[in-house]
Amino acid sequence: MIQAISPGRSTVRRNVGLVLIGVGAFFIALAPLVRFYVARQLIAAPLNVYEKTTLRADGATYLDTTQWKLQKGATVTATNTTRGDVHAGDGKVAVWDSFTSIEDTAANAKIETQAQRAVFDRRTAQLRDGRGASVNSDGAVKQTGVGLFWPVGVKRKSYPYFDTSTKRAWPMNYEGEEKVQGIKTYRFVQQIPPTVTDSIKPGVPASLLGLPAAQVSKLPGYDKKNNAVAVDRVYQSTVTAWVDPRTGAPVNQEQKVTQTLRTSDGVDRLVVADLDLKMTPESQKSLVHTSNTEATKIGLVKSWLPYGGGGLGLILLIAGLLLLVSARRRPAHRAVGSGTSAGNGAKAEDTENADGPRAAGDEPADREPSSES
Repeated sequence: MIQAISPGRSTVRRNVGLVLIGVGAFFIALAPLVRFYVARQLIAAPLNVYEKTTLRADGATYLDTTQWKLQKGATVTATNTTRGDVHAGDGKVAVWDSFTSIEDTAANAKIETQAQRAVFDRRTAQLRDGRGASVNSDGAVKQTGVGLFWPVGVKRKSYPYFDTSTKRAWPMNYEGEEKVQGIKTYRFVQQIPPTVTDSIKPGVPASLLGLPAAQVSKLPGYDKKNNAVAVDRVYQSTVTAWVDPRTGAPVNQEQKVTQTLRTSDGVDRLVVADLDLKMTPESQKSLVHTSNTEATKIGLVKSWLPYGGGGLGLILLIAGLLLLVSARRRPAHRAVGSGTSAGNGAKAEDTENADGPRAAGDEPADREPSSES
């Protein structure tokens, strides 16, 4: 008796193979969709953000306007808090509020405050108008270029970067790669030339300029009644930003600031601010940690899911094809049953009787006897 493989096993192999082929083809087709469409939709500036960073300048010079006195050798801190306005943003646009307080904590002196409400494209980082966008509560300021957020996958090129002090964008030029707290960053530098940011009228006390009374009285804009001189505040700075190209997140910043008082005759009379602000290591580490977390999420959507899913789909497709080919090539054996065996046995017996040797005297009955007998 021959024991045969059940025909049902080939059918199961074929069905499983077809399922694996279908699932594998689905994953392969899904991979480019995730990589080139879903990733673009998901990788964007977050709506809900909260960051607090501190820059510090040692040996700084600034003008204490409460006493109209020049302070030198001070330690000045610039603390920035950025918070996302979730309800004002949507799938395309983010709204972030930024507030910076510059102060001499040792003297308990508030030097300056800056506020910005930035509305920008969540993917290109380009600043927009509307939704309450403003600088120091002035909604008439037109914000252009990029601002608080850099585009994900930032390039090695120049970007127009908005400056809140001069209320306009200036080129921020790529100047090389550097590591910050262990991660690779792109270093960008912005040079802001001397720019008038404010006109002080009726003016500052004439004594602040340190000029002889006779000379002060001849200055254009001199107010004899108040013994004050009208001046313009002139701002100049060099801003350096280190940006994580994976996420578009700045992870370090330095800002060298100089401010002078310029009289109406175009002469800079007095330096009233000289700050070399550098981000503290603690703030750097916090920003790098946040950026690493976001980079992991981006990598999952941009690389792991599409390439991993595509690879899994290819494996499933090959496995399905192998099962399908195996099911088609396996021969089908006919089972030998008891009835068939009996019939075959009978046929064998008949054959033996018909063709096999016979004993003497076993002649058929109808044959005539031999004549020799």
